[in-house]
Amino acid sequence: MMSIGILIVIVVAAIATYLTRYPSMVLSRYLKVSPAVERGFRYMPIGVFAALIAPSIFYHPTVNGQIEWAFYAAVVVAVVTAWLTRSALWSMLAGVLIIALLRILL
Repeated sequence: MMSIGILIVIVVAAIATYLTRYPSMVLSRYLKVSPAVERGFRYMPIGVFAALIAPSIFYHPTVNGQIEWAFYAAVVVAVVTAWLTRSALWSMLAGVLIIALLRILL
């Protein structure tokens, strides 16, 4: 059973999400942006993804005092996959697969 507090948090989060996105959608109908800005918008999702992932790569804590090598192996495989395929999706899938396989094996 969902408590009233959780329901309030979900509703407030939905309203905040709607209010932060709606004005830009309305303004985009009336504003003309340059082609350079449109090209920049195409790189925004991968930039946000990198900003979310980078801290966990560089500040990954140890587990019981030992470095978790599977994590760093997955990072290397994901970076190489991204470089070869130029696809964020294949890069993410490769990284997840490697870390899953190494955790099963080790």
